[in-house]
Amino acid sequence: MGSLAGMHILRGWLCLMLLLGAAGMLVSGQYFAYAPGKCQLTTSNVIESMFSTELRIILHTRPNLPQSKLLHYDLYTPLNPEERQFLRPGDVSMLKNSHFNPKWPVRVLIHGWAGMSTTCSNAVLKDAYLSRGNYNVIILDWSRQAMDINYGRVSKQLASIAGNVAKLLRFLHDNTGIPYEQIYLVGHSAGSHISGLTGKMMKPFRLGAIFALDPAGLTQLSLGPEDRLTNDDALYVESIHTDLTLLGNPSTKLSQASFFVNWGLGQPHCPNATATEFDFVCDHYAAVFYFAESVRRPKSFAAVRCSSAQALRSATCSCNNGGGSQICTGDEFMGGEPAVPKRGIFYLSTRQRSPYGTGDGLVYIRRPIPSTIRETAKRRRRLG
Repeated sequence: MGSLAGMHILRGWLCLMLLLGAAGMLVSGQYFAYAPGKCQLTTSNVIESMFSTELRIILHTRPNLPQSKLLHYDLYTPLNPEERQFLRPGDVSMLKNSHFNPKWPVRVLIHGWAGMSTTCSNAVLKDAYLSRGNYNVIILDWSRQAMDINYGRVSKQLASIAGNVAKLLRFLHDNTGIPYEQIYLVGHSAGSHISGLTGKMMKPFRLGAIFALDPAGLTQLSLGPEDRLTNDDALYVESIHTDLTLLGNPSTKLSQASFFVNWGLGQPHCPNATATEFDFVCDHYAAVFYFAESVRRPKSFAAVRCSSAQALRSATCSCNNGGGSQICTGDEFMGGEPAVPKRGIFYLSTRQRSPYGTGDGLVYIRRPIPSTIRETAKRRRRLG
């Protein structure tokens, strides 16, 4: 048993270390808002949760519960902006006793691997939407599955999680009349693929939009469109890519509009500028903070259209004005609220400090910079 346990733990250790930046402590008290120092996860909590899961699997003591028992949905509205209420598919009483309002748009936030609902990355998105006015912001917590050292095992559960999300959305529609077109899904990393799978399960009905924030690569790289996010999973699908080197997905077939911020490589404000992410996941989480800024200020991030995926990969996207200028007027804006459909592959750059978008409608063509993971490795070699 000891050697088997050791094999399982060693196999997952590297993957665990790559995701620790997503981990942290639960929000202090009952109130939940973006406040660095109060909404991060701690390394110790994530290590404890992941190894506890692994040990239960090795010892065959992990309960085989249905998704309905493993998931929960936190509702925030202008009437309860920092104190969550719970929703549950099929529970009419819980819905009626909540502040859910079918006259307000619904935005569902879905975290990724090693995440949970009460973290800074969800708080910054929730606060951005509520800053704009009347919204039903629902945050899915699938942390009991996400806190697993084995990402392959996590990935196999995404479809069943999506099935439960689809069940909730149908329940809300049937009991309140909320139009499906008024429902957007905003997923980060693996949450992007949960969003896409949910959209597939809603057909023939169509959700209004999916925003995929640095959609996960890893095991999803080898999957076909039926098993991952793809460009027809909602009326509009947009992806924002910030970490092609480590955890993100380079595909331009995931969405109708693919935005590669700073070529999808090193993000200028990283490492460790938005919350308390570990250096090597700052790029991966950058998409969340950029999108949150775009919700508050929809024309913050102008982008230029790339002629092809090859131009993007070779970092040769240029101003479409026939000259050699490195500054040009943007063709479209990334993100925003409400969704503005567009199509194509886009490049944009950002500022080194918040606000990250220039807000001037211009695109500044800049050379790629190394990803944070590579810079971190270089620093460690120098220190060693």
